[in-house]
Amino acid sequence: MLLMTVAAKSLSSVSAGATRVAVVGSRRIIRLTRALIHRREVMFLGELDERGLKDIGLVRSDIAGALATSWLDDPSTVLAARSQARSGVAAARREQAQRHAEPKPAVPAKPIAVARCA
Repeated sequence: MLLMTVAAKSLSSVSAGATRVAVVGSRRIIRLTRALIHRREVMFLGELDERGLKDIGLVRSDIAGALATSWLDDPSTVLAARSQARSGVAAARREQAQRHAEPKPAVPAKPIAVARCA
């Protein structure tokens, strides 16, 4: 009886371990599949002209840099980070330009004393 209890516990721990391996393996497969799909979409972005890329906040070198990542990594995360960084810089420049463009308040002139000759 003791042998059957030990055997049942051993089998349950083996099946739990196999389940963990299967879950981790399936997550990796899903991650790889997602990365490959996004890589194909980034390659389609490479077909846009410079104006189309500028509309979405990218330049051609961003796409080349994203596609230079490992096949296991998602290139869309690289593009998103570069686009956000560029939009943050653009917002800071607009804010700075707006501050410099605002007219400075005029300093009231002091009245000039005029001497009268009689």
